[in-house]
Amino acid sequence: MSFRLKEAIFKVRCREPGCPFNSEFVVKENIMGATEADVDSEALKLARNLGYIKHDAVYGRKHPLANPDVTKVSGSYDRIGVAPEPHAAPAAAAPSAAGANPTRTYRRGETIIRKGESAATVIEVVRGIAYNIRRPEMAYKPGSTFGAAALFRQKSRLADVVAGEDGTTVVFYNLRELAKSNPAKARELYDEAMEDVFHILVHLEEYSASLEKKIQKLEAKKGAPKKNAKAAVKKGTKAAPAKKKPVAKKKAWRR
Repeated sequence: MSFRLKEAIFKVRCREPGCPFNSEFVVKENIMGATEADVDSEALKLARNLGYIKHDAVYGRKHPLANPDVTKVSGSYDRIGVAPEPHAAPAAAAPSAAGANPTRTYRRGETIIRKGESAATVIEVVRGIAYNIRRPEMAYKPGSTFGAAALFRQKSRLADVVAGEDGTTVVFYNLRELAKSNPAKARELYDEAMEDVFHILVHLEEYSASLEKKIQKLEAKKGAPKKNAKAAVKKGTKAAPAKKKPVAKKKAWRR
C-alpha cells in the first residue's frame, strides 16, 4: 500500500528579524510515497521553492529567504493498492491537476517556448528547472509558472525559455479552457503567472538602477580633469605663463 497526494497546504515564514513574509502555498502535484510522511517530505520541498520565488520577488533586494520556517497546515491523500470494501459505492475519481493538458519532458538545453511563437498557454514546472535565456538568474522551479503572455489575447512569446537539467517536466495549460473545467486551478495558475510578471518588473528595475550607476560613473570620469584644474587653482599652483607674441621693431626713418 502507498499514498498519493491530493492536496496539501504549507505555510512558509521568513526567519529574518522584522520580515513580515508569512505566506501559504497549495501543493497539488502527483507525489507518491510509502507513507504520508514520505509524501509530505516531497510536498514540503515544493512549498519551500514557491516560498523562495515569492519572497525574492518582494523582499529579494533587502535580504534572501535563508532557512525558512515551513509548516504543514493540512493535507489529503489517496491510498493506492487498497481493495474496496464489499457493497461500497464506487468513489468518484478525483480530477487530475493536469487532466488533458499536454505534459512534456525535456533534456538540458532544449527549448520549451521560443520567442515570437503564439502564446496560447501558460506553463507550470512539475519537475526539474527552466530558465529564461536572457535572464538565466530567474529560474523556474517545481510549482512555478511562466509564459504570462498567454494571459492576453493574440500575444507572442517574449523570450526563449529552456530546460535547465535533464528530465525537466512541464505542463501546458490553456487558462480559458481550464477555467471551465477547474476554476480553482486556473486561478492558481493566473496568480502564479502574475507573480512572474512582478518578478520580471523587479528585475528590470534593478537592471535600470545598475545602468544609471554606470552612467553616473562615466559622467564623473569625464568631469574629472576639470575638477583637478579647479583644485590646482585653489591650492595656489601657478599655471604655465602664456607665450608672448614677438613685437615687430619699428624702423628708424632717415632724412
